[in-house]
Amino acid sequence: MKILVPTDGSEYAMKAVNKAAEMAEKEKAEVTIMSVAIYAGLADIEYPGDIREKLDAEAQKAINKAKEVFDKKGISVKTILERGVFPADNVIRKAKEDKFDLIIMGHRGSGEFPGTGIGSTATKIVSLTPCSVLIVK
Repeated sequence: MKILVPTDGSEYAMKAVNKAAEMAEKEKAEVTIMSVAIYAGLADIEYPGDIREKLDAEAQKAINKAKEVFDKKGISVKTILERGVFPADNVIRKAKEDKFDLIIMGHRGSGEFPGTGIGSTATKIVSLTPCSVLIVK
């Protein structure tokens, strides 16, 4: 089983990371942790180096935080850092390209408004991804 775990390092994303680690232990699943550096406007425009570095560093921080959970359990994981405007688009594309069986993600991320139900990123991924999605609260 191939599992994709998108993360922004938020509380619910980390709950999803822990669930993925639990499943990886039981199922011997292949897990990939993914974070998207969110670039306003178009992802391919040239940003000043320090802004690009800060955005990439935040995404890498989320990956490192998630990877620590797996490292503590001795579980090997792959990591992916991408850049994009809408993280859902990156996740959906990656799920299709690499033929993941399951996406495990938090029901909302750091950019969502509390108390509004499932986040817009999760909603889009559930609606458009070709594989199953486990939403963790």
